[in-house]
Amino acid sequence: MSIMIQAFTTLPPWIQILLICVHGGLVLGLAWWGMQWLAARAKGRPDRIPVGPYFVSVTTLYALFLAFHASTIWTRQHAAEQAFEEAVTAIARLESLFGHEGLGLEQARLHLADYVDAVVNEEWASGNTRASARASQALANLRQDLIQTSPLVPTALGNHLWRVFDDVVDARNGRLWIGSHGRSENSWGLVLVLGLLAHIAIGWVHADRTAAGTVALALFAVTTSAAYWHLLQASDPFAHLETSTYFKALAGHAS
Repeated sequence: MSIMIQAFTTLPPWIQILLICVHGGLVLGLAWWGMQWLAARAKGRPDRIPVGPYFVSVTTLYALFLAFHASTIWTRQHAAEQAFEEAVTAIARLESLFGHEGLGLEQARLHLADYVDAVVNEEWASGNTRASARASQALANLRQDLIQTSPLVPTALGNHLWRVFDDVVDARNGRLWIGSHGRSENSWGLVLVLGLLAHIAIGWVHADRTAAGTVALALFAVTTSAAYWHLLQASDPFAHLETSTYFKALAGHAS
């Protein structure tokens, strides 16, 4: 499921919409066929058709789980945005402290630039699911730079340097944790199954009024397809974040 979701998010928008429509059409077709099947079996036997309120139990369960699933996705996206902003801010502050207008630590600036390059070209390239050995080494080099610099600067400035460095490390750890956890693949599977069952339930309670049932199923299929489309756009919490902002932070132009 994870591979399918990642592959889906890399497709052009028109193909994504087409696939969502195909899924909606298949679900609609299955539910419509189930409605027609029950309608044929219930001729002369109205007791075989579920009462109207029956479908509410299924659709309510589906709606509750869909809301929970959406909340998980949006919470993860918010956490990714926060980690991104914290990382960019900390990198910009370190660059300012290391620069010519600060302490003039050219070696530390090179290590910071190496870290940013590794993060963008290796960690982001993996979807922020795997830590880069080069990024870890760059942080280790920065740590050594701070160890050597701390005794040479006022205590307050040394403590500030360490706090900003810790912010960079914490933001990286948070980003990698978000990238490798909470993808909700199992939740997606259950949402799709419950969505299908909700369609079937709506069709069954309309087995004695198939024309009205067709309209109800079509409206529900469009609604669920729109919801899936919106949630899939947010399934990768880093997709809308610009990695160029990291390099802007090094240049002192981070927003």
